[in-house]
Amino acid sequence: MRKFAVLSLAALLLPGCIQNDLDYPLVPGGFVSIEVEGQKSASIDSKNRTVTVDLLETADIQALPLVSYKLTDSTFLDTPLPATLDLSSPMKVAMHTWQNWEWTLRATQTIARSISCDKQVGKARFDESNRSILLSVTEDQNLEKIRFTAMKLGPEGSTVVSTTGWESDGAQARQVTRDCTFPMTLDCVLGRSFTVAFRGKTEVWSLQAIKVKVEMEITQIAAWCRYADVFATFDGKGEPSVEWRRAGEPDWTVCDSVKVEGVEIHGVITGLKEGSEYQARVVCAGKESAVEGFRTDRERQLYNMSFDDWNLGGKIWYPFPANAPDSLKVWDSANKATANFLGSITTPVEDFVAVPGPGKKAAKLESTYAVVKFAAGNLFTGQFVSLKGLGADLAWGIPFDTKPKALHGYYCYKPAIIDEYYDADHAYLKGKNDIGQIQVILTDWTEQFHVLSAEEVFVDVVNDPAIIAYVNFETSEENDGWVEFTLPLEYRSYRTPKYIVVVAASSRYGDFYTGGKGSALYLDEFSFVYE
Repeated sequence: MRKFAVLSLAALLLPGCIQNDLDYPLVPGGFVSIEVEGQKSASIDSKNRTVTVDLLETADIQALPLVSYKLTDSTFLDTPLPATLDLSSPMKVAMHTWQNWEWTLRATQTIARSISCDKQVGKARFDESNRSILLSVTEDQNLEKIRFTAMKLGPEGSTVVSTTGWESDGAQARQVTRDCTFPMTLDCVLGRSFTVAFRGKTEVWSLQAIKVKVEMEITQIAAWCRYADVFATFDGKGEPSVEWRRAGEPDWTVCDSVKVEGVEIHGVITGLKEGSEYQARVVCAGKESAVEGFRTDRERQLYNMSFDDWNLGGKIWYPFPANAPDSLKVWDSANKATANFLGSITTPVEDFVAVPGPGKKAAKLESTYAVVKFAAGNLFTGQFVSLKGLGADLAWGIPFDTKPKALHGYYCYKPAIIDEYYDADHAYLKGKNDIGQIQVILTDWTEQFHVLSAEEVFVDVVNDPAIIAYVNFETSEENDGWVEFTLPLEYRSYRTPKYIVVVAASSRYGDFYTGGKGSALYLDEFSFVYE
C-alpha cells in the first residue's frame, strides 16, 4: 500500500514590489493545497512564496508522484506541474492572475543512519555531504578485526549490500570486496567503503575507524523526585556497577538496575527521598570513578490547578481570588482583550465539573468573533501584558524548578465547524471541525517569553534550545462528557528548568484568527504526575 501525506497550504501573498501601472487589481496567486506521495509534513512562507516539504525516509526525492493540487481563485499555472516532481533541488513554479507570481517548492528529508560494533564509543558521526563516516572504538579494539553487528546507511528498507577495503594476508595487502551479512568482522586499518542499495539505486559511503581513550566516569545524572538515572562510561573491560549513598553517610549501596551496552552504562537508582542530597560512583575491576553529587526534586503543583478560584473585576474574569498577591496570580487569559466588546471568553462554570463538591468549578474556554477579529478562549501560566495592534502581548511562563513526568486532568471539547473565520494560510481548514489544544513547555529561559500574536512571534517548540521538555495534545472530536487524560512530557534534556508554561486554547489556530465560532473547551482538576 502506498503511503500518502497531505500538504494543505494557503497562500495569500503580499504584493511586494510588483508594479501596477495599469491599475489592475492586485490579485495574489498561490497554492491552496498540494498533495505528493511520501510527504510527512510541510510549512509555508507566504512572504517569500516558498513551500518546504518534509519527506518520509522512503520517499524518492527525485521522483515524487503528484497526487493533486489547488490554486487560489483566478490563478493559473504558466506550465502545468509534471506528474512526478523532482525536488532534489528547489523547483520554481510560475503562475499568474492579473500579475505574475513565482513560488519555490523545496524538500527536506532526514534519514536516520546508524552503525553498531563491538567496543564502540558513542554514536558514529555521519557527514551527509561527503558520504563519510567516523567511527570511534576503545583503545584495546584491534582495528584489523572490528565486529560490526548492525548498519543502516540509507532510508528505511535499504540494504548495505557490499563493502570494499584493504586486507592483509600476512604477506601483502590487497583490496577485497565482500557481500555484507551482519554480524561480520572487517579490517578497518586503512578505512573502507560500504555500498547501500535502495529502489534500484546505490550510494557508496566511506568509513574511517579511530581509537579513543575512554575514562570510567559519570557523564550525567538525571535526578527525579524519588529516583535517578545515572549515565556513565568505562573502558569496556569487566562488569561495572553503580553505587550510591546519601550525602554524609559512609556506606555505599549497589544499584540493582544497571544496563551496559559497549562502553555505555545506565543505572537507575530507586528508593530515594525527594529534596535530598545523594552521591553516586561507578566501580569496576577494583577501580572507582570520581564521586558525583546530585539532589532529588520535590513534587510541586501550581496554585489553582483545580480551577476553583476566580474573581470578577468588572467584565473580566480572573483565574485567581480578588486582591490576590502576585504569588497566586499563576494563571491568566486574554479576557482583557475581549471584555469591552464581548465580555470574558474564558470563564468559570459551576454546573459542569469533573469532580463535584462544595465550591468546585471548571474553566470554560470559548471561541468567538470580537469586532474585527476571531478570538479563541485561552488559559495559560503567565500574564496578559497588553493589547498590541490587533493582537496581544502575552508573557508566557512562571518560575518552576522541578521536572514532572506528565500532566493529568480532565477536558471536554465541543468543537464548531470552521466555516467563516480563517486566514489565508489556514483556508484548508474550512469545513472541518475546530481543534482544541493543551500544551506543556518546560524551559530554562532567562525570562518569560512574550507571545506577540499580531507580529506572529510564537515559541518555536521544535527548535528552541531552551526547551527541556514538551508535550502537545490536540483534539477535534466532540465529547459527551468529561475525558480523563495523562500527557507524558517528552524530555530533550535533564537540565534544571526555570519556567513552566501550561497553555490551552479552544481553537488551535486562534493566534492566526482561525477557528469555529462557539467552540468550547472545558478544563478541570489539572495536576502534575511525578512517579
